[in-house]
Amino acid sequence: MTKNIPKNNNYDLISISHYFAPRVGGLENMAFTLLRDLSKKDINCLAIFGSDNKYDKEEDGFRKISFKPISLFENTYPIFGLSFFWKVMKLIQQNPDARIIIHSRHLTSSLITHFICSILSHPYIVIEHNAGKIYMTNRFSTKVINWLDRHVFGYVLSGAQEIIAVSKTGKRWINRNFNIEKERISVIYNSFDLDTSTLNIEEKENIVVWASKWIKVKNPQVVLKSYIEIAHKYPNWLFMLIGSGSALDYQHLDLPKNVRVVEQFLEHDDFLSLLEKSKIYINSSFSEGLAIANLEAIAMGNIPVLSDAPSNKEIARVIKTEEFVFKRNNIKDLSKKIEVAIKKSTDTDYLKNISTKSRGVFSKEEMVEKYYKKLLPDHSRNEKLEKISIVIPVYNEERTVSQIIEKVAKLKFPKKIKKEIIIVNDASTDKSMTFINKAIKNPPEDTQFIVLENKRNKGKSRTVKKGVLASTGDLVVVQDADLEYDPRDLVKFVKIFLSDPHLDVIYGNRFNKKNKFSNLVHSFGNRAVTFVSNLLTRSEGFAPNDMETCYKMVRGEIMRAIFGSLESTSNFGLEPEVTAKLARYRKVGGERLNFKNVDIYYKPRNFAEGKKMRWFKHGFEALLEILYFNNTPFTVEETYNNKRIKRKF
Repeated sequence: MTKNIPKNNNYDLISISHYFAPRVGGLENMAFTLLRDLSKKDINCLAIFGSDNKYDKEEDGFRKISFKPISLFENTYPIFGLSFFWKVMKLIQQNPDARIIIHSRHLTSSLITHFICSILSHPYIVIEHNAGKIYMTNRFSTKVINWLDRHVFGYVLSGAQEIIAVSKTGKRWINRNFNIEKERISVIYNSFDLDTSTLNIEEKENIVVWASKWIKVKNPQVVLKSYIEIAHKYPNWLFMLIGSGSALDYQHLDLPKNVRVVEQFLEHDDFLSLLEKSKIYINSSFSEGLAIANLEAIAMGNIPVLSDAPSNKEIARVIKTEEFVFKRNNIKDLSKKIEVAIKKSTDTDYLKNISTKSRGVFSKEEMVEKYYKKLLPDHSRNEKLEKISIVIPVYNEERTVSQIIEKVAKLKFPKKIKKEIIIVNDASTDKSMTFINKAIKNPPEDTQFIVLENKRNKGKSRTVKKGVLASTGDLVVVQDADLEYDPRDLVKFVKIFLSDPHLDVIYGNRFNKKNKFSNLVHSFGNRAVTFVSNLLTRSEGFAPNDMETCYKMVRGEIMRAIFGSLESTSNFGLEPEVTAKLARYRKVGGERLNFKNVDIYYKPRNFAEGKKMRWFKHGFEALLEILYFNNTPFTVEETYNNKRIKRKF
């Protein structure tokens, strides 16, 4: 079935990079792999980048928009112009909820996107692929570009909502060179996309490979000099140096017969085919991020002879190949390490072991899953929505508690979502507890009952708080123990949550045409307090149609954070406090909560049936609570990045 890819709107993720696959390069291949695999999770992705041709097409499960930039420094540095600016700005305006990711800071595509996001107040995340100084063709241009990097392109990092480094070395380097707090930088290892299932180590040939752009930072000249120095010792080995550019001088040299210089930039499939045959791979860079070619080579059973660039050393530490690391730009040390690798290459078990280690530590599946959780937490949490917690406060409800427990226990939620029914008895003086114990004896397979008790009567606010804080569900809702609400509406709520990964809160709305209010005072009182509450919360983008509704379904982590700060002790201060705090609460990135009003069934009981609300008394109390909680700071404690943090609102 062909996926319906949107045009111009409804993108979940917009990726900005200087180049993109099929161009060979670590950043390009990683960016492609990430978007392709996220698209398989029904994430609508858009890639914007530069190439030799301008085009707009849909393939590989996502949309690609390419611009033809002006390329400087041997096609390694593209300059994007006004057409790029206007197109990116338009797309971000049309997709206010899209997650924007920028690949690497030191590019005009990155700087322009940073500027656009600053204008539109749209947060973005930087995936920083580099972990060191930039090297150009001469000292002057190297000094200029590194000055620009710190004083101009550094703004791309400082303005980011979050930064993801592709190595631990990269994180330290960003922290040290750009003065970015470590807490703002996370690490997700780069990975590769290749099939090693048919790899046959025994059929490998005696080949040493260096393959990259012939630019100064890659330092191909030191490799060629090393080849010339040792090639005569190993006539049965082929020493290959592949690429294109101006940083390699070889035409005037009398090369040994087993040293082959190939002035060609390999397509990725050809590069992998070569790695499948070779035994040793060399990386001689002065500076690296986390070179994907290194990881691919090791996964294909090649011994990595890597320069001591910090990220290269990190790979060697992880794979346990430190004995093959050489000093940058040191011909003798490189020659020595190549010879050590040649001797080691006869051990096929060793080649198999490093291949397995690389595929395990730098797993593509793990990389994609980590980015999925980091970049698209709303989609990730919906995918793993497994349990709903339903909190039932009980005080002297012997006439209805058995029926409501039975109704809730019989609910069947989509995706086989389980129920955690938490019943909190607020020191009832009638037979409520007897009926509770009887009702929970034979729970359905998808249901867990938890019964809590207050030793003394504490009122509804603190009783509900106790239940919510004991919950573990991905969604949490409160269900009154009377029969005024229809629990089947909760199934409708869950379906809406599943259809909208960005949704955080649903308020049930009793004031719809299907419901009739026999008590006009009760109806007017509810509408009045909702009106006053909305006067104070509307500016926060939060204006429910029915503030006093019992049915407020909220994402579990948010509900528990809000209830952890709950102060109200009065019976009817709960709803105004929760509403005021949900309105002012912000996600860690500063975003407001997304909420919806949904019509529900409601049949109010009368005082003879146990109605406890007295509007002339409790309505006035609710108004005071509204004014107080909308003007009082509060602090929530919650988990972020596996750490407990406190935030004040």
